[in-house]
Amino acid sequence: MNQKPQLSQQGALLADSLKRIDTYESSLLAHRQKDTIHVPTVGSRLSTAYEQLRNASEFAETSLLQQRAIRRYLVRVLSFHTKVSTAHLAEELVAELTQSEYLANDQTTRSDVKAIDIHIKKYYDAYWDFAATEARAAKRTAFQGWVLDALAVHCEQTLRSHLRQLLFAHFAVSYFTGRIRPKKLLKNNEKVVGADMTIVLYIATHRALLKSDNATIRTALIDSYQKDVTNLAEFTKFNQKLDRLFNLKTTVYATRIVSKNGAALRFIYSGFFAPDAPLTTHSLKSPDTLAQGLRQHIEHEYTELDKRLDTGIIRSVTFLLITKGIIGFAVELPYDMLLYGKLIITPFLINLFFPSVFIALTRLTLSTPGERNTMAVINHAMSILFANETQDFPIRLQKESSSVGFNTMYGVTFLIVFAGLSYLLYRIGFNIVQGGIFFVFLSTASFLSFRLSRQINELEVVNTPQGSLSLLRDVVYMPFIAVGQWISYRYSQVNIVAMILDVLIELPLKTILRLVRQWTQFLNEKKDELI
Repeated sequence: MNQKPQLSQQGALLADSLKRIDTYESSLLAHRQKDTIHVPTVGSRLSTAYEQLRNASEFAETSLLQQRAIRRYLVRVLSFHTKVSTAHLAEELVAELTQSEYLANDQTTRSDVKAIDIHIKKYYDAYWDFAATEARAAKRTAFQGWVLDALAVHCEQTLRSHLRQLLFAHFAVSYFTGRIRPKKLLKNNEKVVGADMTIVLYIATHRALLKSDNATIRTALIDSYQKDVTNLAEFTKFNQKLDRLFNLKTTVYATRIVSKNGAALRFIYSGFFAPDAPLTTHSLKSPDTLAQGLRQHIEHEYTELDKRLDTGIIRSVTFLLITKGIIGFAVELPYDMLLYGKLIITPFLINLFFPSVFIALTRLTLSTPGERNTMAVINHAMSILFANETQDFPIRLQKESSSVGFNTMYGVTFLIVFAGLSYLLYRIGFNIVQGGIFFVFLSTASFLSFRLSRQINELEVVNTPQGSLSLLRDVVYMPFIAVGQWISYRYSQVNIVAMILDVLIELPLKTILRLVRQWTQFLNEKKDELI
């Protein structure tokens, strides 16, 4: 006789998480004040256009854009040299986000503004309390960064709840705990005590499955471990530990393992936890019900993936054109004028358009997974959520690249590709600066293309055989991907283009728009006085 379907421990945790989400969101809706704030829309199109340009230059995850905008605002208005008043900063933040279309108008309540105001005052005062006792500039700078991270995330959480992501992170960590032996994750004999391995796994889960940045993860851990910023010594010690854990090779390796084994969990997130998730507790009624709901959801996600790939190509091309245009006119043009007395058109145009054309053409090599993967995802999800499912999906660990022969071949390929392309560029008239710019942007385009292809890999439970075109792409462009990854990391550390935009455009633009808002509010008050 068949056993009655029974939820596993993970399935019960999922059901409990969904109930908590429903209870919280229903309570939030019932108690939400109705006195919403209306923001004048004068200049909103200009502000929105700038934000799109600024976001293209940074190339951050879409889910992080609002948080990054909040952080830029805080950096702009909070002085860490001389203490300033924080009055009205929360209201100005909401107005700025609304004008830039991060928030819908007439949606944010006055209680939201009050909560943000409390956060700003609490964290800003804590910084000055710390600065009063710490003379070392490096220590104050580190504390400033922790304050801005937590403050930006808490402001965003006030405007848009993170409960779904936090509950999913707990769900995913509980899945991996016990399935991965901590010793298997340790790299380079790094010292990580048992309690900190839980934090490492939590960081890895956020990075791999939710695409969270360090600020989001830091704030989640600060809240989880209840580290109050007013307790300066404890807050400092905890954040110093997080900084160390963020940069461990063990954490990087754990992130790769979670990502490699996270396809089914990603569909569980988008199916049950995401704000627009189509599946509910009803889908957990039986394995057949779950299988049917998951199949529809997976097919929909494949369609959405196609759209995201198209959007990613457009954003990548925009990013390359913006950065190349700025660097071309700031470096390539002056160099050509100094050396030749004129701009060398052919190399300039090749550098401007070839990387963008290349990344656009890589779209032809990207295709969504097929039916075999769909069935594997369904089976894996059912094995996670139902106790009666006996099919096992062991954790796949990453193999070490220890083959001397293959490493040597990889190094030789690297040299051949770069030497051959360098000779070709020399033959068509590139000088050393033009050639360097070409390599930088082709490597960046290759890495951006690789990142797009990873979106497909992340949804695959089974390994999809590579086509000949994809294999050729990997062989030829792997060296550029490696260089592009290094460039991307350095670029994210010091984003020169973003700095230029912040100083030359954002600061004066947002200042003018704030004055316009204040003037509009003043005129409205004057009108009211005439009634």
